[in-house]
Amino acid sequence: MDITKENKNYQHLVDQAEGAFLKKDFLEAFLIQSCVIEGVLKNYASMKLSSLATQSSVFKKKLDNFEFSRLIDDLFAAGKISDELYENLDKYRKKRNEVIHKLLEYEDKDRLDEELQNIYILGKYMKGFIVDNMVKETRGLTTAELNAEIINLLSQLKALQSQLAGMAKDDPDFRKQVKNILPDIYFQDVQ
Repeated sequence: MDITKENKNYQHLVDQAEGAFLKKDFLEAFLIQSCVIEGVLKNYASMKLSSLATQSSVFKKKLDNFEFSRLIDDLFAAGKISDELYENLDKYRKKRNEVIHKLLEYEDKDRLDEELQNIYILGKYMKGFIVDNMVKETRGLTTAELNAEIINLLSQLKALQSQLAGMAKDDPDFRKQVKNILPDIYFQDVQ
């Protein structure tokens, strides 16, 4: 599909959802938003996980027939979204499912409207975050990917530093070599 047409469709649907929300047609706003978020997430995953999809026809088929939960798991596991966005998307998914599956059980319209308002507001933040990252990306990694990658690399570095410090405790010659690259904090308990 032409990206310009996609952008127009996206903007039209976002405007339609916002208009419904402002008119307090919360169910309509929520349903449109939910469809937009799923579409945006699928496009984002297709863009971010395409290299993995070319490696496995099974993965490509699963990506094409995505399930919201699995998709956000795959994006998180691949380091394409931050832990904060992952947790918020999962919270949105759970809340969306809870409202949709119990839609006919609501006896109090005000309570239903309140639930729909809350989930709409949560979804507004996430949709914007994903779309902003898609739009801002020209080459290389998005901010979300860089943050996820930095957190992952820092945890690997800490584990490696601890491992090296442990090895250095038993070998004085090795300790002298490693001490030049490790902060003193790793040698506080080594005499």
